[in-house]
Amino acid sequence: MIGARSIAEPTIKDTIIHRMDPRAKILVLISTAFVAVTLDNPETMFLLFLIVLSGFALARMPAIKLKTLTLLLVLLIWGTIYSQALFYSQLPRTVIFTIIQPDFPVLGWMTNGGLFVYEEGLQHGAIQGLRSASILSLGLLMCWTTDSRDMLNGLVGLRVPYSVAFMVVTAVRFLPIIITEVVTVVTVQRLRGFNPKRFGSGIIKTALNILTPTLSNCVRRTGTLAVSIQSRAFRANPDRTYLKKLKFSELDKAMVTVCIFAAISIVIIKLLYNMYTSGIYYTSGLRPVYAIARGYL
Repeated sequence: MIGARSIAEPTIKDTIIHRMDPRAKILVLISTAFVAVTLDNPETMFLLFLIVLSGFALARMPAIKLKTLTLLLVLLIWGTIYSQALFYSQLPRTVIFTIIQPDFPVLGWMTNGGLFVYEEGLQHGAIQGLRSASILSLGLLMCWTTDSRDMLNGLVGLRVPYSVAFMVVTAVRFLPIIITEVVTVVTVQRLRGFNPKRFGSGIIKTALNILTPTLSNCVRRTGTLAVSIQSRAFRANPDRTYLKKLKFSELDKAMVTVCIFAAISIVIIKLLYNMYTSGIYYTSGLRPVYAIARGYL
């Protein structure tokens, strides 16, 4: 149970990642999200993914969180590739494997002409999987290396309304509690002789037995939290004071500058390239920009 809860809680250490200002982490995450959404080149996307993973080595994450990250990435990338390989709708597309023949009784009609695995779908799914994996990995790295109070101060420091920042941090803080409750319910089911891993009706019963007490506890805890914060004069004064003052280090400033500059540059280059390929705007002076977008982005 302790291990399950520690997966979602931040691990506080004295590393270069942990010492970063929370505002810098948020800005780096937003910039990386823009870059990941904009990129289409698989090699550049894979390079971005490796750069994000290097942050886990610098943060010296414990083994249980690395295992959790690996499991989430495998499920995410495999699920994206699998779904895109089956349901890729763009043309051209090359069939490399047939799951259901078009003339197969009933199933051929239900699948509207058969079910196939497309080569272009595999490639598209791999790119989409790397795109999502980069954002997920960096988001987990930020949550696992930032204390909730620092994250709240960082959001407020970025001009996010305090009530919104408080809700975001509270939701993150609730996650390990919910995980603990789910583990507790599963343990109780096993002690009562129920097998939650049994296929068929066992999975449905397990889901209902987990959902009901977990949802009830969430509603009860939310009511208690609402009464608690209202009794402490939440939002009574517009100006708030904070015990810890945030301050950008020189490294934070350099990283934020590089990430924002890279994100803006890549978005502008891709926008110009898309305008060129769509026939909206073209000028010969931007040929080097088009070459960079075609070859590397």
